[in-house]
Amino acid sequence: MASDEQWYVLVEANYGFTDTQWKLEEKCHVVGGRSAALSRAEEICRTWCPFGWKPEECGRTVFEVSETSWLVELVEERWPESDDHAYTRGEHFRVTVARVVHAKEAPPAHPPEKKAGAIRRAFGGGR
Repeated sequence: MASDEQWYVLVEANYGFTDTQWKLEEKCHVVGGRSAALSRAEEICRTWCPFGWKPEECGRTVFEVSETSWLVELVEERWPESDDHAYTRGEHFRVTVARVVHAKEAPPAHPPEKKAGAIRRAFGGGR
């Protein structure tokens, strides 16, 4: 392992009604190499919840998709006082261990150039 390798655990959550709207929710840098990243990923699979979910109030199934990737399904059952029955809601998220293979910083933003107003341009000033 090269000493400059950087390992991360990535958590992606689905925010749409289809499987096409995934958002990177967490990007956890892990010190200690691949094995440390795998351990951290397994911990995240067992504990992480999207906003509005409480780990102690939901069921959880962790699917190992590959050696470095998991899909986690959460299920919560509620019985509101105003209803005569319980309802179930579900969510899922992905956890992936990844090694940085390329990174480039974004160039700094600069303020836009000031442009002359429409009246000034109409009279030939500030082209």
